[in-house]
Amino acid sequence: MKHTLTKDAALFFIDENHIDEFLNLYKDIIGYLHFEEGLLVEQDIVHICFNLWLLIQPVSEEVMESMEKTMYYTSDFLIFDAIRKNKVFQQMKLSVMSDGIRQCQVASCLANQMNIWLIEKLGDLSFPSLFNNSNGQYYLLYKNTDLWGNPVFLDEISTYTKQVTNALLDQRRFSQVFTRAMHQLDSLADLDGKIKRA
Repeated sequence: MKHTLTKDAALFFIDENHIDEFLNLYKDIIGYLHFEEGLLVEQDIVHICFNLWLLIQPVSEEVMESMEKTMYYTSDFLIFDAIRKNKVFQQMKLSVMSDGIRQCQVASCLANQMNIWLIEKLGDLSFPSLFNNSNGQYYLLYKNTDLWGNPVFLDEISTYTKQVTNALLDQRRFSQVFTRAMHQLDSLADLDGKIKRA
């Protein structure tokens, strides 16, 4: 499946080089990636994966939070802030600092586990305007639509943010996002080793 990324899908200020670099890495691992069913569709997971990959990059002036987007995607910034502060994530980030492919794999595994966490925590709620992509729009691209004038959509955003805030209070389950991502990462490493030996 071909994925299209633009700067609009980033929660951070970036340049086009970041998109090209990520896509070049992603195409090398997409053949053996498997995203499990969760709250988000695959294109949205790829957007999350891209943002997680940006979060793994060395801190620089080129990758910084977009204050404008915090107004639109408050819940996502809450999640990403919790990820950034997590000690396991910090260790994962340090362990792959010089390996671009591995950085992309870490981001993919975390995106997959985050999506599973979201469906477990919020799956009983209905967000038809947010995550129903029958109109071809994707969640992190909603900033550019006229949905922000729709009261139903705004109610869904408000509910989603409240539920994400509550979900983050369950620190034990949130920490499992990282341990499960590490197990998935180990499986990818085993598969990668078998492919190289074949």
